[in-house]
Amino acid sequence: MLHDAQVYLAGYVATDPKFKKAAGDTSYAKLRVAYTARRRDRETGEWSDGPTSFVNIQCWRTLAENVQVSVHKGEPVLVMGRLQIRRFEDTEGKPRTAVEIEATSIGHDLTRGVAKFSRTRWPAATTAADAEVPADAPEPGDGTEPADGQGAGERPGRGGGAPDGDGVIDESAVAEFARELSESLGPDAAANSAVGATTDAEAGASA
Repeated sequence: MLHDAQVYLAGYVATDPKFKKAAGDTSYAKLRVAYTARRRDRETGEWSDGPTSFVNIQCWRTLAENVQVSVHKGEPVLVMGRLQIRRFEDTEGKPRTAVEIEATSIGHDLTRGVAKFSRTRWPAATTAADAEVPADAPEPGDGTEPADGQGAGERPGRGGGAPDGDGVIDESAVAEFARELSESLGPDAAANSAVGATTDAEAGASA
């Protein structure tokens, strides 16, 4: 079991994110989010604003880079992360307590407005995709045909129909095949073989 205090916060961005690179070239961003609690008076039934609280939000790596581009002062946001209580001494040596949230996710509050999402494209993924395609490969639709005359998506030797690719049965070739069988096997075997060859050729043409 993880001993973390998970928090969910809805508020407004009080300061623009401050972005920098930490040790090891790690992206880091920090901003402040303000939220005001609302309370309902049991006697009058009216709502009133309570005190406004300010919380420091820390973001790391990819989240920090996206927050820097997407989040601005005054915008309503939803924050999810881990609560951290940090104690320190100020410049005068007095003890202070800082309440911070290490954010795991930040987004705009769509109950108060609209937003447009754009997916991040990673350079590494783009480079890998480009490496799979040869630099001299023809572009789709440029009319370039493969060297063997085979069309795109067709199996070798099929040509989209008969073996020669025109979809027409060569009757003279069938007759020549039957004549050769007749000389070697006899008339009856040649006739049966000619019928089988014609059927195979017709099947190839209709495929």
